[in-house]
Amino acid sequence: MGPGRWSSAWRFIVSVRHLVAAALSALAALPIGAAAQPARSAPDTTAPDSTRRVQALEALTVTAARARADAPVAQTTLDRARLQRDYAGQDVPLVLRQAPSVTAYSESGSLLNYSYFRLRGIDQSRINITLDGVPLNEPEDQMIYFSDFPDLTSSLESVQIQRGVGTSTYGQSAFGGAVNFASPSLAGSAPNANLQLGGGSFGTARATLDGRTGRLPNGMALYGRLSGMRSDGYRAGATSAANGAFVSGGWFGARDVVKLTASTGLERNGQAYSAVPDSVLRVDPRFNPLAGVGDHYRESFATLNYTHSLSPTASAGLTGYGFLTSGWYDYPAGGTAAPLRYRSASRWGGLVAALHASPTSALTLDGGAHASLYSKDHRFGARPDLEYPAYDNTGHKTEASAFAKASLALGTAVTLFGDVQARTAEFRYTPTAGYGLSESSARWSFVNPRAGLTVRAAPAVTLFASWGTTGREPTRGDLFAGADDVTPDDAPALLPLTRVRPEHVNDLELGLTVARGPVSLTANAYDMRFRDEIARTGATTPLGYDLRANVGRSYRRGVELDASWAVTPALDVGATAAVSRNRIASYTDEATAATYRDVEPILTPSFVGGHRVTWRVGPQLALTADGRYQGRSFLAPTGDARLTAPPFYVLDGGASLALRGGRTLLVQGRNLLDRRAYPSGDVSGSGVPRYFILSPRSVDVTVRVPL
Repeated sequence: MGPGRWSSAWRFIVSVRHLVAAALSALAALPIGAAAQPARSAPDTTAPDSTRRVQALEALTVTAARARADAPVAQTTLDRARLQRDYAGQDVPLVLRQAPSVTAYSESGSLLNYSYFRLRGIDQSRINITLDGVPLNEPEDQMIYFSDFPDLTSSLESVQIQRGVGTSTYGQSAFGGAVNFASPSLAGSAPNANLQLGGGSFGTARATLDGRTGRLPNGMALYGRLSGMRSDGYRAGATSAANGAFVSGGWFGARDVVKLTASTGLERNGQAYSAVPDSVLRVDPRFNPLAGVGDHYRESFATLNYTHSLSPTASAGLTGYGFLTSGWYDYPAGGTAAPLRYRSASRWGGLVAALHASPTSALTLDGGAHASLYSKDHRFGARPDLEYPAYDNTGHKTEASAFAKASLALGTAVTLFGDVQARTAEFRYTPTAGYGLSESSARWSFVNPRAGLTVRAAPAVTLFASWGTTGREPTRGDLFAGADDVTPDDAPALLPLTRVRPEHVNDLELGLTVARGPVSLTANAYDMRFRDEIARTGATTPLGYDLRANVGRSYRRGVELDASWAVTPALDVGATAAVSRNRIASYTDEATAATYRDVEPILTPSFVGGHRVTWRVGPQLALTADGRYQGRSFLAPTGDARLTAPPFYVLDGGASLALRGGRTLLVQGRNLLDRRAYPSGDVSGSGVPRYFILSPRSVDVTVRVPL
């Protein structure tokens, strides 16, 4: 971003700041909820009990979806300090790598463009993802494209990552885990406004303006953020340009909360979803066969929540939500022909209900229900006839679920947990008109129970054990073998929608937590046994869809560690590690009819580890050093050692300098050792391993200014 563009951006931010300040002043003067009840016109937000009660009401849907800190669940919570530790605008998956068993990569090789994560080797389409309890996974392909939520991390208060089947939540099944985002609290926050300006390697630039009012005398509270992000990307043509906004406002009474949240993101990315052979990358590490084509998408959502305190020990809430997405992406047609264009538009909405009760000091009950409707249009056209698509089909999906959780303390040492969810989903396909094909549909139903206990073995030692099972339906892409349209020629093989069976997992978890003075340690062992797992085969379609198939019996077993130690008041160290053994009993390649036995699933390294060090040199200066190691992983479930991604270690480091006036300067160096790393990849149709590369040594600079 050149000086002229920075100047224009600054003028825009200043003007927005003045408008927001004027609006807040006017809002503060409104007598909302005050005239009718003068005694509540100026709630005492400084009283601890009052503040805690209002915050609990505000967070009801989050509480119902999240695991309690003492629940028998393998979990990691990243608070805002951890989220902001080395944040420079990178997509959310790259932030989640701080937790055990998480691997992630960016298609561009750098911070922006499309990024994805895996949890215990399970891809994010099989992980439940929510924001304030509202499901974010798009129902049809069960994915979330974080590029459509630019700078989301700036609007997160915390993230809880549950590994394994976790606890019941809203939306799709938590098959490999669940990730729950919490937006900033409105009721318990102090007024502030901040500006962040950043830039760095590969033409990266970012501007973020955010602010909040705190709880005003009339019970209102507001939060808002505006973001603009740009990057050329490391790989050739892997550019990214994204703008986003996130707003939240609420009214907080003595027993009621009404809260509205809305977000929109507009992105334009250069395509980079094709991996590249090592022989090419060693000659040109920035090579991208899709350079020159791109996409353009907008995703927006809004939620409206009402929460009511039924009594001092019970509360209930109802949230309505809606999403809209639309856009296109191009694919090279070959030679000098104009790129082909794929267009899509989706819309979905639903209702989320939550109930929390603590009838006694020993018993806690949580319940929830969710229902949604969804449809998505898929269109393909070739220039110059984009108004007359070659195909135009629609996928529809409905879903309904309900869950109940109970926690019962038996004295002071033992707590029992029980959890059961019932869920049903139906997918219906409307084929392209003129094909002569009828609509087809499939319905699935699941009952997912979980049970466990927590034992306080000593004042500083807690043990837990849990067992749970869950089932999950195939995605549209699984049902159609990666095809975006079902033609009359394809129909005999793909219809009816029974070629892929739903997958199930039984998950046994054992854990230990030790918190003694400056030392904190969590350790857990897991045994996940799958039936009909819908696993990646390592192949991809020309449009970048990962092909998957049922593989019968498989398992993932391992041990995970997460430790931290405040060595001195100025020095903190931490480490994570995950050691696992992962096997597919038998896999048959549909294309060759070859059968492979006792093989590893793809992109599931047997060891993943990391470390973090923070040294507060003085009141103004803090230094960090973060490293991560990812072991060898297979790119195809064949046991062929030639089709693997090699292990790698990457070291990042940074410095945070506190300046006058509350300003902060953050300088972050990435891949300081300049290591060649391939964090993900696939296998070509001719059997050649291909990789996504990590960018070499780079630097990012961020200035945070309170306003």
